[in-house]
Amino acid sequence: MTEHADAPIDLELVRTYINDHVTGATAVSARVARMSRNPDAGADAPLLAELARQLREERDVHEATARDLGFTMSRWKHLGAALAERVARLKPDGRWTRRSPLSLVLELEILRSGLEGKRLGWVTLREHADALGLDADRLDALVERSREQADTVEAIAARARERAFAAAGERTSADDA
Repeated sequence: MTEHADAPIDLELVRTYINDHVTGATAVSARVARMSRNPDAGADAPLLAELARQLREERDVHEATARDLGFTMSRWKHLGAALAERVARLKPDGRWTRRSPLSLVLELEILRSGLEGKRLGWVTLREHADALGLDADRLDALVERSREQADTVEAIAARARERAFAAAGERTSADDA
């Protein structure tokens, strides 16, 4: 155990915490990369592709942090996350034969929530940076980067909502069946 402000830090819990963030980053970066290749991303596709790259880079930061702390990562969690991401693609979105205009909107809402969780993960590590021997300035930069990513996703989501609901107004009753 490591000491932090007179409270012990359970390194096994830190290992689990980092492992869970690696798992999430792996699944989310794959999902965002796939979103960037969908035609409904339109002009925002390059922004989504860049976000996917950044998320992979941040996953690598987590993995390096784990190695620096002497932790091993669970392969099973990562495989489970990859499988869950693929299964999530099967969700019904009101249309069976083609992608719904709401699909991108819903994916961006989920992504926005995930980015907030990621930001809080960096905040948590930042709070324990001294005790764990982590670079506090790097963690501060990752917290700020997470805020910027969330702002970017919100801007993309605003455009996607406009397109999706404009298209929804033109649907026929046959589309809703």
